[in-house]
Amino acid sequence: MACKGRNMGFDFGLESSEACFKRKHRWLFVIPDVSAEGINTLPPSRGARPSFSFKEMEAQHLNETIYFPAKPEWKPIVLSLYDIKKPGSNLHPVFEWIKEVYNPKENAKWLPSCDGFIKENARLELYDGCGSIIEQWNFENIWPQSVEFGDLDMSSNDLVTLELTLRYSRAYIVKA
Repeated sequence: MACKGRNMGFDFGLESSEACFKRKHRWLFVIPDVSAEGINTLPPSRGARPSFSFKEMEAQHLNETIYFPAKPEWKPIVLSLYDIKKPGSNLHPVFEWIKEVYNPKENAKWLPSCDGFIKENARLELYDGCGSIIEQWNFENIWPQSVEFGDLDMSSNDLVTLELTLRYSRAYIVKA
């Protein structure tokens, strides 16, 4: 009698010489004028790809409750940036972003306009070993929900970083 089990070899894509494992250290999170774009922006340290969950809709049916997927809810992303001083610049890219709606030096005014504060687009790029993009996520209408400029410690020689919790309308993968 012949065995009808699953072939346990590399029959799910790993046998191909074209397979490329994505690596956790080959990526950039590009936010215009803030992160990983140009000489006056901050390089990323830690980040994440987007995540979401579906809200549920329920329907009462006779003696049971039936659930259906409803609206997707995108979760915030935490992005850590190296907080470095750029030569010849006294501007801090993240604080300049915050000042688009809130400037504590100018009588603590809250400016309700979101012009410049909500970035229309940001992107997360994953690279292969040669620097080619193998995955790209686009984020629409991204803004900092919170900013943590980080702790300092006289007994440590670690690099200073800051954390942004980023909110966005939606994210999607761009077809390569």
